[in-house]
Amino acid sequence: MAAAVVAVLSGATGADAAKPKTDPKPGWHGAFGAGLSSSSGVALTTSLNSTDRVRDTVGLWSYGGNLSYNYFSYNGVAGVNRLVTTLQVKRSFRSEPISFVVGSVLYDHNLFDGYNHYFVEMLNAGRRVFTTRTMHLDIEAGGGARQNYYPGVRAVQDEPAGDVAMNYVWRLRRGAHFSERMRVMGARSGTLLTSSTGVTMTILSHLALKFSEQVIHYTSLPSTALVHYARTTTFTTLNVIYHIG
Repeated sequence: MAAAVVAVLSGATGADAAKPKTDPKPGWHGAFGAGLSSSSGVALTTSLNSTDRVRDTVGLWSYGGNLSYNYFSYNGVAGVNRLVTTLQVKRSFRSEPISFVVGSVLYDHNLFDGYNHYFVEMLNAGRRVFTTRTMHLDIEAGGGARQNYYPGVRAVQDEPAGDVAMNYVWRLRRGAHFSERMRVMGARSGTLLTSSTGVTMTILSHLALKFSEQVIHYTSLPSTALVHYARTTTFTTLNVIYHIG
């Protein structure tokens, strides 16, 4: 997932600890992972999982894409694909009070939360509020729009949305780090809270092992006479990650 990115960002040392450094490392970087995933909520199953991330940085600009894919079944009967993709453009600044601005587009297809799929477009401003030799903390907030698509319904629900996120990285030792990202997105249809926790350890050269857990909670969800979806779902994954760049 974010293994390549957080490993780079968590390396501030010496004098850099006193003065936060937000310039991204130039060039192409990527992380490609595959492994197993276990989910809870409506879907109780173990499945295949894939997580991939690429990023290109030119000067103060950074362009990236993330993809997460799961295949799992509903009570061992119906096979379902869960696909989440994000495209992101980031502009860093060398002076405060703003450390960076991020524009992103997210696509989430997951029938177990009651939506066929939904799109989210966000523009956030962020700041690195804390940094040391081994850890850093970023806070960002902004707003945008969300489009909800429901199963069997052609109409699209468009609504404004607000977003607040926290990203924390702690470098435990060389080749190992802990990461935590929390996000709260509010809209008329309800509030979505997401927590993604991970521990990544290098096992050999460009290969790493990552254990992560994602908790997704909706304050409200669409329901029908036949299906009442679980408001809280967890995805626990164990992936082998290959880094490039």
